[in-house]
Amino acid sequence: MAGNFWQSSHYQQWILDKQDLVRERQLDLQILSEEEYQKIGIFFSNFIQILGEQLKLKQQVIATATVYFKRFYARNSLKCIDPLLLSPTCVFLASKVEEFGVISNSRLITTCQTVLKNKLNYAYTQEFPYRTNHILECEFYLLENLDCCLIVFQPYRPLLQLVQDIGQHEDQLLALAWRVVNDSLRTDLSCYIHISNSYRMFTNCMCYYAKGSQIMVCRAKCGHRQNTRNIQIYNQPI
Repeated sequence: MAGNFWQSSHYQQWILDKQDLVRERQLDLQILSEEEYQKIGIFFSNFIQILGEQLKLKQQVIATATVYFKRFYARNSLKCIDPLLLSPTCVFLASKVEEFGVISNSRLITTCQTVLKNKLNYAYTQEFPYRTNHILECEFYLLENLDCCLIVFQPYRPLLQLVQDIGQHEDQLLALAWRVVNDSLRTDLSCYIHISNSYRMFTNCMCYYAKGSQIMVCRAKCGHRQNTRNIQIYNQPI
């Protein structure tokens, strides 16, 4: 049921408890501290973001690739597959799922090499070590671990509608909320936060941006629609 969030695999299988994430990380946390683990996740989320931008992908594709990355390591150790290999694999798969179009294999490898050399050379001094066959093989492992649950509901579309409904300071509100959405992808929120809580977080963020009486206007408009808007938007086909 890709058109209904509440009946989708996203809601039924991939809203994880924080305790589940902590339990699955115990093997990695025997070597890394919690802070080091989070920094690794942020680093490769940034890698996916930069890679997507270099490939001229839409933010929706980049966000879906980041969620795939988070979901995989929510169930597996970092030792299972090199994150440097999984990151472009997630981008490769997300581009197909989000119907952006299949990325050329040679272009993907070349872009990975360029990003490592120009953007991430402080962390990786060697060239990108993987080739097309590695990414294609890794894609099968990724699909298996995701249990072929590939539809990811992102908040970008309802966010645009919400800002339009508010009707005040649209450019500033959208820019602020958009950054909050993108930054949340670098945290565990993309794995275990419930969509209604996510919606409330963005609503509050936009409300606090407003000044004086505008806060009350935002809260009134958002609160009136909050319960019904979630269901209406996420019942629409993608």
